[in-house]
Amino acid sequence: MCLMKRVNWFVVFIGVLSSSSVSGVSELWLNRYAYDAIQQGFNKKDISVYNKKRSDIDNYALAAYTDYRAFLFDITNKTSDQVNQFSLDYSDYPFSVSIRADYLNAMIASKNWKSLLDYQTTPPRDQDYQCWYYTAFYHQDNKEMAFIGAKKLWLNGESVSNACNRLFSYWDEAGKRTDDVIFQRALLAVESKNPRLITYLRKLASNDEMKDLMSEMLRLYKQPDKLIMTFETKKDSRFNRDYAQVMFRHLARHDIDNAYEVSAFLNDHFSFSENEFQPSLEYAAVRLLDIKDEERIQWRDKTFEQSTNDQALVQRIRLAIRKAEWKNIKHWILRLSEEEQASYRWQYWLGRSEISLGKQESGEARLKRIAGERHFYSVAAAITLNRMVKYPISSVDFHTDKLSPFRPDIERVNELLNLGKEAAAKSQWRHLISRVGKSDKALLTRYAITKNWNAFAHDATLVGELWDYIELRFPVRYQAIFKEYSKKHKVNMITLLSLTRQESGFEPLAHSPVGALGLMQVLPSTAAYVADKYNLDYKKRSVLFNPKKNVEIGSRYLSHLLRHYDQNRALAFAAYNAGPTMVAVWRRQASNEIDIFGYIESISFKETRVYVKNILMFEMYYRDLLKIEGDFLTTSELKWTPSL
Repeated sequence: MCLMKRVNWFVVFIGVLSSSSVSGVSELWLNRYAYDAIQQGFNKKDISVYNKKRSDIDNYALAAYTDYRAFLFDITNKTSDQVNQFSLDYSDYPFSVSIRADYLNAMIASKNWKSLLDYQTTPPRDQDYQCWYYTAFYHQDNKEMAFIGAKKLWLNGESVSNACNRLFSYWDEAGKRTDDVIFQRALLAVESKNPRLITYLRKLASNDEMKDLMSEMLRLYKQPDKLIMTFETKKDSRFNRDYAQVMFRHLARHDIDNAYEVSAFLNDHFSFSENEFQPSLEYAAVRLLDIKDEERIQWRDKTFEQSTNDQALVQRIRLAIRKAEWKNIKHWILRLSEEEQASYRWQYWLGRSEISLGKQESGEARLKRIAGERHFYSVAAAITLNRMVKYPISSVDFHTDKLSPFRPDIERVNELLNLGKEAAAKSQWRHLISRVGKSDKALLTRYAITKNWNAFAHDATLVGELWDYIELRFPVRYQAIFKEYSKKHKVNMITLLSLTRQESGFEPLAHSPVGALGLMQVLPSTAAYVADKYNLDYKKRSVLFNPKKNVEIGSRYLSHLLRHYDQNRALAFAAYNAGPTMVAVWRRQASNEIDIFGYIESISFKETRVYVKNILMFEMYYRDLLKIEGDFLTTSELKWTPSL
């Protein structure tokens, strides 16, 4: 709205107000008018409006935002002490944090390297700023530090920011970009599956010998099965051992059978120090989980026996669960680090294995110790023991007077929303949440819910890690829509709410990196398939942002999956996330002796494992919140076996 229209409307508005209400409302609109004028002045690079009108908005919630713009107006001439003081003075505002980037950008643009280093006393996290940080050292005659940073940044298997070009040029001119360093980066490029970078690096090599070696690397990248032929004439050296290991891992990614044979050759050909080759062997071993050849199985398990890597051992445990090999489940869990072994997940499977191996008392005792917590495997333990499922719940003692310390922040968020500045309001809200304790985070989340700030409330539960505050974490939104399509498509409303909570957090405009849209994160291709199969109206992808249309299509697809899997929710959820093809693959791989818990844990995609567990837990929370009877898993789900 232009200022003239706003003023005219304001005059008419004031004219119809009673005298008792004019004062407060007129002051707010005068403040907004002055604030807008100041911001427009800054947009035109004119600070005079700020200087003239700033005192007029002393009592306005957003006045400090104009101070921020004024500070930026002359930021090039500020000292690091002044910037730090500004951050302290305005610590209640998100720009007290973002001012750091503003100042660094100003120092970079003005080439004020001394001030940059005075202010940025440790390496930044952002790669662009790291480039300029080490460039500043070069210009401040600390070339040693500059070149240490240059090498660290340059040794990257991916492209590096153009902000580093000048730094790399200085580093190269000083003779620091040696052929050895070039080769180190080429090895990183192999690990990053980046052959184009290897081709580029070959051009940088200073002698024919290194160029030939890089050409060899490119050939081996394209034909990894030539590894033995390539290395059988090479001498034993640290250089060649590093080279061989990188190419071996590349081979393992493409031809695991050949990698098994090559591992023996490399072990014989090179004198690896103790455990030097172990990470590469583990890299191959985790790719041999589904083999049937006994010789390879023995080699794989020997590799795992020598491992202290929890991540690798977990893969072996998951294989044992998939095969219902209780002795192996126990054996491999006991190989984990104490910290990993103590997790609810592995304590559950250790207890199950003890029970299956005849140690009923110790197994049940172990399961009892983990029951009663808010965790998937704590619930699984209670079900296995045939006990009532319990979990801790925290609640908020909400009274508006408790919000008094946060009123200024809340007023700022409110006003930003009133002005249509949703991104700024979200930033102000997050800044508030980040500064308070857990109980206050819960209090503010409850307040956000009363204001229908749904996205802010969801954000606060995540940032605040309010895991036990079930009522705050699991709102009931779009209930009429879910109720309608629950009845129409014969899908439990609790299931629809829970899946939507997992998929989008009830954000109707959610858009995933892979293109899934809306409340139930429906892919346009899935929408087209469902619409065609069930004669639903669907013309273009944008309608998936409409909550009703999204739930109509998403619930219809979920209903289709539930019928396909005989109402087994775990399978239907897995298919909704990873597709029916993968569900079939995981079923074929699994022993018919495992139950539904074993199937869920043996799912090879971490995202899908977590997804299925989450939705089952979310259903339990929603049932309890809405006081609806229901089982965590139905009798048929508990009796299910993987046979196709």
